[in-house]
Amino acid sequence: MLNTLDRTTVAGLGEICVSREPGVTLACLGLGSCIGLCAYDPVARVAGLAHIVLPESNHNESSKVSGKYADIAVPLLFAEMCKHGAVKSRLVVKLVGGARMIQSAGFDPVFEMGPRNLEMTKKALAAEGVRVAAADTGGNLGRSLWLEVRSGKVLTKTTGTVPREL
Repeated sequence: MLNTLDRTTVAGLGEICVSREPGVTLACLGLGSCIGLCAYDPVARVAGLAHIVLPESNHNESSKVSGKYADIAVPLLFAEMCKHGAVKSRLVVKLVGGARMIQSAGFDPVFEMGPRNLEMTKKALAAEGVRVAAADTGGNLGRSLWLEVRSGKVLTKTTGTVPREL
């Protein structure tokens, strides 16, 4: 379990959080179709978290600075982490979320936001040349995650289960 003495910083919808403080835990609570993108540089000990809400931006000016969209959040998170001393080639990336929260009768892809968020996040990571080390994604239940800055350890908890290390 994570150190309960740590200070927790929660990434809200569309937010990106980066920290080098060993006493901080970054968290995303209640992820459904959203993606919690965790990245950690084990050498610089820089942790970053993006709470991705939607797969693609429309590339207008306001979306270019938002962690809300997968296609924008991935490069924004990495750039912010590099400002704090991380090196992109050392990043360990883990994904949480992307559940299918709305079951549509006719399998309308518009409602398949979780799988679409996951697919676009993976595409954006591939474009950055970064691979996924571990994931807890899909299904139809919500999750929460905690990323410990001190160690890079990620805990994930699916609704109705106990936390587990990813």
